[in-house]
Amino acid sequence: MEPGDYENDATSWTANNLIIIGNGGFAHLKSNGTCAEGKAIWVIKGTNTTVENIRFSGAKVPDNNGAGIRQEGANLTVRSCYFEDNQNGILTSDNSNSEILIEYSEFSSNGYGDGYTHNLYINHVKKLTFQYNYSHHTKIGHNLKTRAFNNYILYNRIMDEKEGTASYQIDIPNGGLSFVVGNVIEQGINAENNSIISYGREGITNGNNNFFLINNTIVNDKGSGYFVNLDSTTVLKSVNNIFYGVGEVYAGIATNNISQATNIATQNAIFADKDNYDYKLVTGASPINGGSDAGYYDTFNLNPQYIYYHKSNKANRVVKDVIDMGAFEF
Repeated sequence: MEPGDYENDATSWTANNLIIIGNGGFAHLKSNGTCAEGKAIWVIKGTNTTVENIRFSGAKVPDNNGAGIRQEGANLTVRSCYFEDNQNGILTSDNSNSEILIEYSEFSSNGYGDGYTHNLYINHVKKLTFQYNYSHHTKIGHNLKTRAFNNYILYNRIMDEKEGTASYQIDIPNGGLSFVVGNVIEQGINAENNSIISYGREGITNGNNNFFLINNTIVNDKGSGYFVNLDSTTVLKSVNNIFYGVGEVYAGIATNNISQATNIATQNAIFADKDNYDYKLVTGASPINGGSDAGYYDTFNLNPQYIYYHKSNKANRVVKDVIDMGAFEF
């Protein structure tokens, strides 16, 4: 697709193995309330679809569930796309054989405002990989909600910032094998919920209850509540995280189900420019060289290989001596 604005241009895709790319710049699909099948700007029914360099905005339908993309087929890759001001950014159907990869993309100001619509809502799929993305300013709903059986949430910036009113920053309501590694996560003063990350709070029905929280920088600007709220049966491994601000670190989980090492909860001045969300560490900050080897889970290396690089990108994580706590190396 050529770059430019495409007004009131909605469709359903039924073919398999489609690759749809904005050529040389965003192809901006401005819905203005026009949605295919009363569901989304694009309803994708085929398998193995790739969408790249497309901007989706303004999806609104009478049931308040209009999406930029409604994924009904199996296997979707979204790369370098932008979803803004839709009732849902991406909404997927249940498909236990489907794998979803979303990377280098931005989600901003999606949600109807009823708490049931989100920047993106991944239903029961085999696997979600969400990496190098910027998700922010959801209207009342969650910045990321996933019911996938396997979740890889890696090196993202997930935030409310000053005006955001999201509920959870990350919601994994049915559990499942989940890795949250190397993310920069912030809850703002206007957040609708008192928890930043939620895992298994609707019941762990996805079989696996292992949750790995590794080398994240998590900031609570709300001034109260919980950093991580978990089902009591969760098996949590928490290593090298920075929990910044006021709040209880873990809620709900049985203490003997927590394996943790080299985390820090602090309110000290350790960030380069906290007011502008620059959470890189300053000289002398205690998390520098304060981390430890997180090891492996099966064949997955829990030690972070990258850092989030703003905007919606990544950079190599270069460890100079001992790994630092948090999402960045000094």
